[in-house]
Amino acid sequence: MRYIYTTLYLLVTTSIYAQQPETITGRVELGDGRFVIESFTAHLVGDSLYVEMGDLKLMDGGSPTTYRFAVPAVFAVPVKAQTRRRIDPTEYAGQMKVTVVELSEQDNELVVGLDIRMRGDVMNRRLSYLLIPEMVAGDSTVTGAGLLVNGRGKDQLYRRRQKFHQPSLLDKLPDIKIAVTNYTDTLVRYSMRLPYEIWMDEAVLDIHQVVGSPAGKEQLYTIASAGRVKLQPREPYEVQPQVNFILPEREEKLRKMQGQAYLDFAVGRSVIVPTFRRNPEELAKIEAAIRKVQSDADVQITGLFVEGYASPEGSYVSNERLARERSQALANYITQNFGIAADLISVSSTAEDWDGLRILVEESDLVRKAEVLAIIDSTDEPDRKEARLKALGYPWTAMSSGMFPQLRRVEYQIDFSVKDYSVEESRSLAARIPEMLSQRELFLLAQSYQQGSPQWENIFETIIRHYPDDTTAILNYAAVLLGRGELASAKRHLDRVADRPEAADNLGVYYLLSGDLYTAEAYLRQAAADGSEQAAHNLTELETKRDDDFRMQRYKNNN
Repeated sequence: MRYIYTTLYLLVTTSIYAQQPETITGRVELGDGRFVIESFTAHLVGDSLYVEMGDLKLMDGGSPTTYRFAVPAVFAVPVKAQTRRRIDPTEYAGQMKVTVVELSEQDNELVVGLDIRMRGDVMNRRLSYLLIPEMVAGDSTVTGAGLLVNGRGKDQLYRRRQKFHQPSLLDKLPDIKIAVTNYTDTLVRYSMRLPYEIWMDEAVLDIHQVVGSPAGKEQLYTIASAGRVKLQPREPYEVQPQVNFILPEREEKLRKMQGQAYLDFAVGRSVIVPTFRRNPEELAKIEAAIRKVQSDADVQITGLFVEGYASPEGSYVSNERLARERSQALANYITQNFGIAADLISVSSTAEDWDGLRILVEESDLVRKAEVLAIIDSTDEPDRKEARLKALGYPWTAMSSGMFPQLRRVEYQIDFSVKDYSVEESRSLAARIPEMLSQRELFLLAQSYQQGSPQWENIFETIIRHYPDDTTAILNYAAVLLGRGELASAKRHLDRVADRPEAADNLGVYYLLSGDLYTAEAYLRQAAADGSEQAAHNLTELETKRDDDFRMQRYKNNN
């Protein structure tokens, strides 16, 4: 019977490859007429040839023996030459069935689990099967450990080849080898773990099968699993950028103390009489300010500035002389009573304080205020303004009694230098008189505390309060705000110094935290080019975030 099937197979397949019609019918005589097939029909369906045969007559001397075929014969006929063909594992019955029980990402590893079932009538002693799992996505591939399944006879041949160093394909690849008892149903549990890579999100698991025949021939098939890798649930990556703090430059600590004194002088006189009217109290204020600076061993007076002001009544020339002489009188008083050298004192005067008068009028409810302000703002000479204001009547009288006394004053400023302090000395001064510390001293003091602690943050609050317009103070305070997650406030400060190269680092951090990775990258690359150490770390964080965003999108798509 085998001879009949083989001959019929060759006949029909030859006819098909010779471009015969897909359906062939006829009567066939085989073996010099000893076998006669009364009729058969063959037609091609996909890659398989279906043959239905009529009665088979065996001519043996006398009357022939007749055989009937109740089930059509089926032959696998490849349409074209190929070394691989893809087969649905669920339809690969009767030989070897591979079930993918696990294909997932777990703790940055690809986990593959297979159940391999082999029927006993497939695995005889002279056969071997090699299974090679492979993850494939475009040009990216990774191959897992091969599993070699040998029948008992084939296993002996395998060991013999290994001994004499004569490996075949079946011997070269396997990392796992088992021998199977002949004609016994077998279940093999296969597991594989590989480091997970991004491209595996798109990958398909191919299971290559190499079949070794008893004659030593090998044929390669590919069984492809369906579906993608089940990705591990994840939370979006939270970037951990490093903000950039700038150490302030050293500075010569020059400080100043300002005050005002409303001294009373006799009409037309410029001599200071300590007991005259309000003078005791006003001179006491000046003395207290000077003594406070002189008593501090850490400071040294470097200068004293005195400026005298007069009110608008009277001629401008006369007022100019009085303001100058009264300022000089105060300078002389200070030299005589407080031991400050005359060459440290600078004197200035303002004859008629029209600017001060305008402020007082603007803040008052003076009758005809608009007219008064128009005269003050005019380009008239001082004496002409005074005449026009007097002509208004009551407004002039009201200003003379209620505003002019406030204009007759002396303003003073004490300039002094302060010594440099250590961190420990700064610690005791920061809470009492932080204005005596330089920005650098306050910054170094902040670094002595744990970053993010209340003391650390309070010092940076102090710095920005005392150096509100300093670029370094603004950048460092913006860094504090970024660390606290106060992005809007940080951006307002960064916008003030955005044109400075030093701002690139923290601007990059702002955009990184805001999710604008494109803009963040531009700033961070600029900062890295300028030598920022933090920028290199932040660029790594940016790439990690970009990859994670891609992974999160892949996770949404795959699940």
